[in-house]
Amino acid sequence: MTAKNREVYKYLNYNIKMNLLNGITFSIGYNMIMPFVGIFAIKLGANNYEVSLINSLPALMALIGILPATIFINKSKNVFKFAYILEYITRAFYLLVALVPFMSKFRPEAVVLFVGLLNLPAIVTGMCWQSFMSDLIPEEFRGKVFADRNIWTGLLGTASVFITGLLLDRIRFPYGYQIMFFIAFIFGILDSYYYSRFHYVADKKGKSILFIDSLKAIKQSKKFIYFSLASFIFTFTWMMAWPIFTIYKVDSLHANNMWMSISTIVGSVGSIITYKWWARLADRKGNGMALSISTLLIATIPALWAKVTSLFVGAVIDFYGGMATAGYTMLSLNWLLELLPDHKEKMNYIAIYTIVTQFAAFLSPIAGTWFYEIIGYENFMYVTAILRVLSSVLLFAVALYKADNVLLSKGGV
Repeated sequence: MTAKNREVYKYLNYNIKMNLLNGITFSIGYNMIMPFVGIFAIKLGANNYEVSLINSLPALMALIGILPATIFINKSKNVFKFAYILEYITRAFYLLVALVPFMSKFRPEAVVLFVGLLNLPAIVTGMCWQSFMSDLIPEEFRGKVFADRNIWTGLLGTASVFITGLLLDRIRFPYGYQIMFFIAFIFGILDSYYYSRFHYVADKKGKSILFIDSLKAIKQSKKFIYFSLASFIFTFTWMMAWPIFTIYKVDSLHANNMWMSISTIVGSVGSIITYKWWARLADRKGNGMALSISTLLIATIPALWAKVTSLFVGAVIDFYGGMATAGYTMLSLNWLLELLPDHKEKMNYIAIYTIVTQFAAFLSPIAGTWFYEIIGYENFMYVTAILRVLSSVLLFAVALYKADNVLLSKGGV
C-alpha cells in the first residue's frame, strides 16, 4: 500500500469514527426529548391541531430556510464551518423547550414554535451532512458504515428512551421533563462537537452551479425527478398518520410516558435487528428495490392499528413497524446519494429533494388530522393504508425504471 493510500485510509477510518460518535450522541439527545414532546405539549394544554403542528411546522420552517441556505452555502468559502455552527444552534432549542414551563402563558404554543424553529437550522445541517458523507465515505463502504451507525444509534437511543420514560413518570411534572430535556441539550452539544471534528477538505476546483441552473439541468435527470415525486407522495401518505398515533395512544389508550417510551423502544429494537438485513438486501437487489419493499411493509401498519384496543398489541405492531421503517430510513439516503450528480451540483440537488419531501411533511400531518376528525379513527387508518400501498407502487416503478446514460457533470443520472 502506498503512502498516499495509507493516508486516505487513515482519514477514512477517522471520519467513520467521528460519524459514529456524532450519530450516537445525537441519538441519545434526540431520544430524550422528541418521543416525549407530544405528550409534554398535551400536558401543557395542547389541542389536536397543536399536536399535529409539532409534526408539520418543522417542515414549514425547513421550506422557508432551504433556498436561502442553499444560496448561502454555494457562495460560502467554508461550508463545513457554517454547517457545524448551525448544528450547535439547533441543539440550543432543546434548552429552550426545557424552559417553557417557566412561561406564564402560551406554553403549548411555545413548544410547537421551538420544535418548529429547531428544524430550520437542522434541515440545513442535515443537507450538508448528506453532501459530506457522499464525499467522505466511498460508495462501496456506505452500506456497512451506515448500518453500523444505525445499529449503535438505535441501541443507545433505545436505552435513553427507556430511562427517560421511566424517570418522567416518577418525577413530578414538569420538573422531570425539564431535567431530561436539559440533559438532551448536553448530548446535543456533544453531537455538535463530533460533527465539527470531521476531516473535511472542500473541493474548491470549479465554479459552483447556481440553483436555477440546477433546476434547468435536472430535466436530464429523469430518474431523480421520478424519485423525488414518488418520495413526495410516499412522505405525504406516511406522515399523515403520525400525529394520530400520538393522539390515539394518549387519549384513547391512556398511554403514559413509560408506554410512549416502550413504543419507541420496541420500534428501535425492530430496526436494530434488521438494519444489516436491509443492507444485504440492497447489495443484492439495489437500493431502490429494497427501499420499495420497505415502503410496502410500512403501508400495512395503519391497517394493523385500526382495531387496536390494547397498548400491548400496539407495542407488537410498533416492533414490526420498526423492522419495516429501518429499510426506508437507511436506504432513502443511500438511494439519494446514488442519484446525485458530481460535487458541484450535489447541494442543489439535495436542496431540491429536501424541498419536495419537506413540503409533503408540512402538509401531511395537518391534512391527516383534518381527515381523521371527519371520518373517524378506524376509517382513517384503512384509507391511509390504501394510500401508502399506492405510493409504494410508484417507488417500485421508479426502482425498475432504466435511465438513459447522461453525463453526470451535466446533472444527469
